[in-house]
Amino acid sequence: MPFCETICSFCPFTRGRYKAEQDINDYVEALLREIELKRNLLGRTKVDVVFVGGGTPSLLSSLQIEALGHALHTHLDTTKLIEFTFELEVKSVTRQKLESMQRIGVNRVSFGAQTFSALHRRLFSLDATVQQIRDAAEMLTEMFPYTNVDMIYGMAGQTAEDLFGDISEALRLRTTTVDFYPLNNLAAQVRMHKMVRKAGLRHLSAARRIQYRRDIDEYLRAQGYSPINGYSYSRSDGPNRRTIQHHPKFQYHDIIYGYHDDAVLGYGACAITKVPGYNVYNHADRAEYISRVRVGTLPWEGFEVGNCPEKGVVTFPYRGTLEKSRIPWESIPSETCAAFEEALAAGLIIDGDETYDLTPQGWLFYVNLMYYLMPTKSKRWISDRIAAQTSNGHECERTVLE
Repeated sequence: MPFCETICSFCPFTRGRYKAEQDINDYVEALLREIELKRNLLGRTKVDVVFVGGGTPSLLSSLQIEALGHALHTHLDTTKLIEFTFELEVKSVTRQKLESMQRIGVNRVSFGAQTFSALHRRLFSLDATVQQIRDAAEMLTEMFPYTNVDMIYGMAGQTAEDLFGDISEALRLRTTTVDFYPLNNLAAQVRMHKMVRKAGLRHLSAARRIQYRRDIDEYLRAQGYSPINGYSYSRSDGPNRRTIQHHPKFQYHDIIYGYHDDAVLGYGACAITKVPGYNVYNHADRAEYISRVRVGTLPWEGFEVGNCPEKGVVTFPYRGTLEKSRIPWESIPSETCAAFEEALAAGLIIDGDETYDLTPQGWLFYVNLMYYLMPTKSKRWISDRIAAQTSNGHECERTVLE
């Protein structure tokens, strides 16, 4: 849902302003048509998870939310649906919209607070009030079994006092889970970097960001939380001994960062469909997307990516656990296998009966470990991407760990 009332300066996702309600009406009409068109091509596909993201899906009206739910349940086989997530922005949340989400089967809602620091809220163009965040959280936790709040850390100029203030405020919201993810300076908009420079702030070093990650982990564990993936925490439901607990899961991310044979069907402008051997990209331009769908044409371009048997191994540090039986070990690139053995010998991974699991040290450096497990061609792609973003005005913190 590529519409926003406010364009947040840190956001790397699909987003855009709209001039009138008709813009949203036209888009939703096209989206419903695309769902029908793909059913004609693929059949009534069985799905485990539905995720409605953006942009700002909560800008939809109650009627549009229910029309979307009807289309999904009609054209997809949702009889075994485990998780149905709707992303929200607190300014557009109403009880009527939430009741519509309940009626279509939504069981998980997620919203972004990002930070409670007045300085950083200005830098990020976050214009919801703190009271609006608290009021929305109270309503959501009352109405849905699984709620999540997104928080950012590691932004330029952030102090330890800022960090602990954000943690404390986030936990006051009493959501089922809380995400603390590091600000991706390379993916943020150039506008944010200009505002940071104008404010005279300096990017934090990698060492400081890692220390903040340790601080978050220690604080949340002391409050009875445990990590459930790379940056998400949930209230613990038992002895807090394992590095990663897997209840409740965020199923959508477990599939996105999943195994080589997981599949994702994307709908809407700029959406990505991933099936073994292919990536299919919907047209990013909203007007072009709508015009193609209106004449009964799927708005996509397909790219053959070849087999990627190592995907489950490379993304394993995000999930925290690796099911041995799901990996075609004989097809894994030798350099990935060698890196995996080194990480195992270094104590970043432990070997269980049916799974491999991250140790606390491995989990602390999960992003670095994902890169380390990649074959050379994937590392090269990442490095080229970083170089391109840097040359386009995106600044990066000092990455050497001292």
